[in-house]
Amino acid sequence: MDETHSDNQQSHINESSQQVTSTTTTISMTEAAPRLSAALDNAGEVPSFADQLYEKITSVIGGNNPNQFFCMSLPGMQIDKNLYSYDIENKQPKPPLVEANESKLVNRLFDACTMTGSDNGRHLQTQYKSALDMLTPQLNGKLFDAKSKLRKVLMTPYPYNFGDGLTTGFTLQQVFYRLYSEYVDAKQAWAKVQLEKKAELDAKYPGETKETNRSKQNDYLDWYETTAESQLLKVQEKLGKVLNVFSPGDMEIITGILDSGAGREIAEARQTLANVQKLNPDGGYVYPVTLYPENWFNLLDTSFTPIDLLESPAALAQQLSVLLVQRSNLSMTIDSFLNILPDPAMLKDLKDKQDAAKKELTTAQEAVTKVYSAITNDTLKLVVDIVGRSNDKDKSKALAGTTSRILNVDPEVAGKVITALTDNASKCMQAQDELILAAQNATESAMKYFEAKNLTQYKSMLLPLQTQLKRTEDDIAAVRQQISLASVMQQASKPIDGSDVTPNAVPNGFTQVLIESTMASVSQKSSSASSASESSYRSSFFFGGYSSSRSHRESIDSRESETRNVKIQIGMSIAKVSIGREWFNPGVFLLTKDMYNTSSKKIAPNQKGKPFQETRFNAMNDCVFPCFPVAFIIARDVTIKFSSDQAMSSSFAQSVEDHSSSGGGFFIFGGSSSSSSSSASSNSRATSSANSVTVRFTSPQILGYYLEATPADESMTLSEVRNANGDYISILDFIKNFQSMLDDYNKTYNRETLQMYIPRNESSE
Repeated sequence: MDETHSDNQQSHINESSQQVTSTTTTISMTEAAPRLSAALDNAGEVPSFADQLYEKITSVIGGNNPNQFFCMSLPGMQIDKNLYSYDIENKQPKPPLVEANESKLVNRLFDACTMTGSDNGRHLQTQYKSALDMLTPQLNGKLFDAKSKLRKVLMTPYPYNFGDGLTTGFTLQQVFYRLYSEYVDAKQAWAKVQLEKKAELDAKYPGETKETNRSKQNDYLDWYETTAESQLLKVQEKLGKVLNVFSPGDMEIITGILDSGAGREIAEARQTLANVQKLNPDGGYVYPVTLYPENWFNLLDTSFTPIDLLESPAALAQQLSVLLVQRSNLSMTIDSFLNILPDPAMLKDLKDKQDAAKKELTTAQEAVTKVYSAITNDTLKLVVDIVGRSNDKDKSKALAGTTSRILNVDPEVAGKVITALTDNASKCMQAQDELILAAQNATESAMKYFEAKNLTQYKSMLLPLQTQLKRTEDDIAAVRQQISLASVMQQASKPIDGSDVTPNAVPNGFTQVLIESTMASVSQKSSSASSASESSYRSSFFFGGYSSSRSHRESIDSRESETRNVKIQIGMSIAKVSIGREWFNPGVFLLTKDMYNTSSKKIAPNQKGKPFQETRFNAMNDCVFPCFPVAFIIARDVTIKFSSDQAMSSSFAQSVEDHSSSGGGFFIFGGSSSSSSSSASSNSRATSSANSVTVRFTSPQILGYYLEATPADESMTLSEVRNANGDYISILDFIKNFQSMLDDYNKTYNRETLQMYIPRNESSE
């Protein structure tokens, strides 16, 4: 790896380490704060929220390398610690699977821009190889002439007497290296004698005591004083013979000159790249990397507690609604299946309990219809379940918010519904519990009957239904407990200064960041160069570039004027992880001025010194290898809070909670890829109150990559002529000159030998 790249790599490490020293500092930003760049100044009256996030991240991470820029992902990518963890503390070698995962993570390439929706599908190693294959060195004519003359000197015939008479047929180079080899052999022989003597003394004086060591030293000195001089004279004799022919120092100078010249780095880079690749079962190759800090995967944890991740009663009620429908469908299937039993008495208790539960539910429906007639049967069951299981003394007050969200009515109407159910809800729940117990008993009786009658096929069909119903009952019980706890927590007072979005703990290596803005900034389009411009504002940006529901997007866009003053507060901890690639040498592209380009495309544009804005980005994206990742940004413990001085719109809160529970993200923070409605599959949790909605992300995220611009490609095509400098010769001229040098040498020193191999007709000519 070249020195330039090493320095850059070190700068990344230093920048990462600087984050440790600043972990106790809280960095916040509001709209009233001074704008950090011209991009924000030109964004309009209200700066784009995407630009605010970008400026905040780059200002916190810092770094003053003019050749680097931050490329923010829209949205971010969640990262799983299990894919990259190994026992580094106990010096475990990095497993091949971890190597492969790290290679895929950091060797992806991105279009040159400040915000992007994804990578561009290319890989660093393939584009790097393509760039290397495009280059071939230019050849300096003066340097070639100098080397030719030096080679003529080294290949000059040099008769020499090695002790058995004058010997001809040797060149100066051959004589020198034969004598130099004898000199090296003499030095090795003398070193061997010394080692043997030391081994002899070790055997004579075993142990490592003070007395034995002193005896060894005394005996060795006595021996050395009597033996060394003669041995050293032999070595000096060999060296003298070498110096009489040619100085080793001068020979090193000559070999250094012969070894010099631009272009060899290209071949070395290609060879290094080929040597390091490892075949992967997926058909690709793994190119190992080193990430700094090396235990970076330990950063991929969370400080959120179970209480932090508790969802709001309304969001949990939606989950409960789905589970109740699942239980109802399973119960009907089992009920129909049990009709196969020949004895109706076996199902009498179940039928009685079904009638009792239906009667209580009908009574509850009649009571509710008097105050709210638009309620459906499934919704009634959900409301009855929540009201009937609640332990709150004033249920109409405690459950009004949740019920209003379920029914999509005003809290006043919801309070009347709760009051109407006060007398019937608990009876409904008791009847429902008795029905469930009766269904379980009937199922157990059926299983025993099938087993006694050896009806194994019926038993195998009923068993999965029984197991699934039991699992659903367990899920319902768990959600009910969460609703009870969430109802209590929702009534607790919440801070309004933004401290509730502050991470619980800021680990070493991270910096705490607090950002404050309003929904008005979300509707502003980013002024930065972006490959995902449509995802940088309005509902697309709000929902992290993706929403599973069109109604959610329309709800946000249509209520833009109503939600304009909704405050956005974001708290998170961020850290920078630097990337090291020992096989990657971008410094070779600094030598392109002395090379030819075999393609019509440029490797990278000559835009050094120009700002990273749209003009430069467009030029970069028209090249083969314009930039590459050198670091990425991790965010953890991300909390987003939407709050208002007035009551929060129920449709807004529901859109946020539904989107979160389905695995969706917000702004630059990505959600899980699952489309399941179960929050267990989502990496975010949402909770709401009368005036706020809070979303917490449980998984760490990669918010983007720092990219470094590849050095400008100053190479010339093979058809171009370098008029400004006549020192360079073409490849054809190089071949002709080299062949001429060999022919001239052979005519001078090897005429007789070559004459033996020339055909007679050519010889006669």
